[in-house]
Amino acid sequence: MGIWFGTLIALFLLIAPGAIVARIAQLTWPVAVAVGPALTYGVVALAIIPFGAVGIPWNGWTALAALAAVCVVVAALQPLLARYRDQEAEARGIDRRQALIVVAGIGLGALLIMWAAYRGIVHWQSIPSTWDAVWHANEVRFILDTGQASSTHMGELRNVETHHPLYYPSVFHALTAVFCQLTGAAPTTGYTLTSVAAAVWLFPTSAAMLSWFLLRPRTPHVAGVAATAAALSASFTSVPYVEFGTAAMPNLAAYGVAIPTFALTASTLRHRDRVPLAVLALVGIFSVHLSGGFIVILFAGAWWLLEACWHPVRGRIADLVTLAAAAVPAGVILAPQFIGVAQQAGIIAGHAFPSFKSVKQGVIDALLLHTRHLNDFPTQYGLVALSGIGMAILLYKKIWWPPALWLVLTVATIYSGAPFRNPLGTAIEQFSQFFYNDPRRLSAVVTMLATPMAAIAVFALVVGAVALARRVITLPAPVWVSVTAAMLVITTVLAGRQYLYRHLVLFGDKYDSVMINQQDLDAMAHLATLPGAHTTLIGNSNVDGTAWMYAVADLHPLWTHYDFPQQMGPGYYRFNFWAYADVDSDPRGADAVRALNIRYVLTSAPTVRGFKVPDGLVSIDRSKRWAKIYDNGAAWIYEWRGPS
Repeated sequence: MGIWFGTLIALFLLIAPGAIVARIAQLTWPVAVAVGPALTYGVVALAIIPFGAVGIPWNGWTALAALAAVCVVVAALQPLLARYRDQEAEARGIDRRQALIVVAGIGLGALLIMWAAYRGIVHWQSIPSTWDAVWHANEVRFILDTGQASSTHMGELRNVETHHPLYYPSVFHALTAVFCQLTGAAPTTGYTLTSVAAAVWLFPTSAAMLSWFLLRPRTPHVAGVAATAAALSASFTSVPYVEFGTAAMPNLAAYGVAIPTFALTASTLRHRDRVPLAVLALVGIFSVHLSGGFIVILFAGAWWLLEACWHPVRGRIADLVTLAAAAVPAGVILAPQFIGVAQQAGIIAGHAFPSFKSVKQGVIDALLLHTRHLNDFPTQYGLVALSGIGMAILLYKKIWWPPALWLVLTVATIYSGAPFRNPLGTAIEQFSQFFYNDPRRLSAVVTMLATPMAAIAVFALVVGAVALARRVITLPAPVWVSVTAAMLVITTVLAGRQYLYRHLVLFGDKYDSVMINQQDLDAMAHLATLPGAHTTLIGNSNVDGTAWMYAVADLHPLWTHYDFPQQMGPGYYRFNFWAYADVDSDPRGADAVRALNIRYVLTSAPTVRGFKVPDGLVSIDRSKRWAKIYDNGAAWIYEWRGPS
């Protein structure tokens, strides 16, 4: 299976289930395909929490059963919803010609992103060196092994000793596990391909949908602008490329379905029969990653306050009731997850990444969409300038809410990079904490707004240039339409080509076999053949990449993730192993080995970010309790010879 074919299968699995649900709900094919991924995630989210609670395993068959159950419910609701179906609103939907134009733009944008992935991830079946990738792949392995896919049960994987409860959004991983079952792909391969599929499809589609949403009532050229936005989305670096490069895959997927979920929810004012689908999409996006759900709240809030409230469809109160009909049931369904997140506020706070620059530099970086991950690349001045022109056009058209939201997000980005301690800063932090106070995550949301703005500018400049040319050159109207389309295609392709190199790097830079190379894989393969290796816990370090042994060889490590160079999280014996495993004179090391049922230890070099080796493994070569039984120069296996 090559990367192109594997990505196509992953795309089908991402889009088709939700599109089937949407078609049963009588959405047109273009809209059904556009919101399909959001609804697919919704189906998965509805299933995995109750399945995990009652012990129903998550696999291909139970996933199919969940989809069938949702389809039956949606079909049963159609007669009840018929009275709310607005035929006039249905008639104002996208027509075939417009749909073909938008699809062409989405296809071009997806092809440009896919080309960057194909060229960038040369060794796409290798083990990536990013911090989060090992956790994502191990979570997929855990779901395949145990059938437990509930987001509220991930402590069973992470907290190996205690199984202390941990909430971690697992919808992305649950869908990836189904992909692995259907294709026979290894967890790491499945993780890579489903991540590429999300990057390739979701952001061109989102850019087109937001452009359509903004301009549909205001210009007859909305399809052209939407197609331009979809194609131009391949040139903006923050999403999907930076998110992919940092292995923030649930975050990437949630950002990618945020705009379709928002547009679907907002459309319920005219299409009240879509309320059940909006509930499903909201449950899905919050379950993929809470930050994505908060984007929907932000967009919906700004849109309501600055546009929908002033131009109600059926009256302000009636419209609010319609939106509440989608939001309240979704909130009730999501309550267990919200409770889990509330209990982990301290963990979330630890993911803030201030740049410690001056406020002045923070302002410059925020305005130029620059984050620390782009320090090696030139600023995208052209795209930023186009976004400014597009914003000015929106203001001229009296479309206030995107510029207003851009301003709010930009201020939050400035604060997250250069915090200032005063009442204003405190207020901003209450907002930006939903994005971990991380400039990277906030800049990605700004980029989602900037992309349609830039597309509006490109379309306006090209159409203006053609209008000037028509004054001096006489040609049939269809010829000028073709010239306009060709100029838009050339412009967006050249923009994608201009920024291709940085995107190649961000896609493939960490597929470098630095943390886990062939020697590490050989060591894991050898360890898997040793007596008792699959029935005991394998001692390992939390900083050297050996956590990959679970995803790669189905061996159970003491640490299933990278961690900072100290014991983090619950686990008395895990800490004692971390600190005293190699100290023959300290009984706490031997007690930990017995309590945790450890027989072998696997260590490797180098360590992530240069972190120090755990104290309990530094001198393991000199310990009389451990015998080295494997050494290939890059990875080492030790067997316990101490008291049983």
